[in-house]
Amino acid sequence: MDKRLLALQNLTGMVLDAERMKLQQLSLAERKLDDQIRELDSESRKRAVQLLAKGGTDSALLAGADMRWQNWVQQQKRKLNTRRAALLAKYEEQRQDAQKAFGKAEAVRKLLEQSAEEMRLKSGRA
Repeated sequence: MDKRLLALQNLTGMVLDAERMKLQQLSLAERKLDDQIRELDSESRKRAVQLLAKGGTDSALLAGADMRWQNWVQQQKRKLNTRRAALLAKYEEQRQDAQKAFGKAEAVRKLLEQSAEEMRLKSGRA
């Protein structure tokens, strides 16, 4: 087998692994942001249930703390959703990079198969 093709296969394999790792890291970061958003939603629902259990009012609501907290929750969700949208855009770019790396690795693999087949045919005729 051609040593250059083997070296190229190793290189394209490493590049593909690196691109997949970046994709995985972006996916993990997006899931963390999504978890944070869901946690804020969950806390809002819990507060609504608490208020309902107290007849729709309590001292925090009367003092205006509830309104400030709800505003804060909405601000946080907006920030998290903005970061998540940017991360999803990066993810799509990275997915395309990983796809290209996969294509290159596949091309080299096929070249190696062809080279091996040619060598097998040559050795069979000799």
